Amino acid sequence: MTGWQHFIHSHLGVKVPVKGCVDATDRMPPLRKHQVSITWLTKYFRDHYESHPLTEESPEDEKERYARVYLIGMIGGVFFSKKASNLLSCGWLRIIFSSWEEMGEYSWASACLAMIYHNLCNASLKAVREVGGAMFIVQFWAWEHMPWLAPAQRPDRD
Repeated sequence: MTGWQHFIHSHLGVKVPVKGCVDATDRMPPLRKHQVSITWLTKYFRDHYESHPLTEESPEDEKERYARVYLIGMIGGVFFSKKASNLLSCGWLRIIFSSWEEMGEYSWASACLAMIYHNLCNASLKAVREVGGAMFIVQFWAWEHMPWLAPAQRPDRD
């Protein structure tokens, strides 16, 4: 078992195959070059929790594990996503699996803004056709500061 396989197994209780297991929707192994497939990981836990749903009586470590997998999906799939893949660098896992207090010390908004700037900078290049990252934040900013771009408000229905 490699270092990251062992790290993921010890924190999530999941044995991550490296070779020979390719998800039909993912088209790549779950762990590749120090990156974990977000699609594979969230599908694994979705299937697990459909057969074993969380309840009030569920152990705290199980609830915490579920919350951390949710964070992996949010960090890798929404706020710090890449345009070409659904892979999350395993370096993020060290942050996600640190203590909750330590995670609260990070400046998440600044990191997200830096990622948006990085993606917009890359998008300005002539050869680039797509933009990665949390572009919905840019869209909300534009709607707030340029209201004529925002969708028309519909009246409330009874």
